[in-house]
Amino acid sequence: MDIYNELAILLPITIKILVATICGSLVGWEREKKNKFAGLRTNLLICVGSAIFTIGSFYAGTLYNVDPTRILSTIVTGMGFLGGGVIMRDNDKMIGITTAAFIWVISGIGILAGMGLVLIPIILTIGLLIVTRYFEKVERYIRNDRN
Repeated sequence: MDIYNELAILLPITIKILVATICGSLVGWEREKKNKFAGLRTNLLICVGSAIFTIGSFYAGTLYNVDPTRILSTIVTGMGFLGGGVIMRDNDKMIGITTAAFIWVISGIGILAGMGLVLIPIILTIGLLIVTRYFEKVERYIRNDRN
């Protein structure tokens, strides 16, 4: 691949990375405000990293006639492993499970951004934040109802 071909694909790649950056930043900001294990930088890097690996896997698939989904499946596995690292036991309860789920979901959003989708990752990110906030209130209501 020569420099001209590389420059021609730079704009589409930049847009994909920008979408992943926006989505990862939005989720990371929300997690950072709540002082969670995986905050702004972590969610941003997970989302952008997933997008980069997705972009790379699709270019490898095109250039070398290989299956691009092989790399995608390793992203899912790797994020499960990374998420498992934030789950800890605190006396009689487990903590970090929601953070692990966020890691897994934000990597999926990064994959979609890396595939070239723009609207869907942003809508999913906003939906994730809305649903999370809503269910946080539902959980508090359930806890208060039990007491």
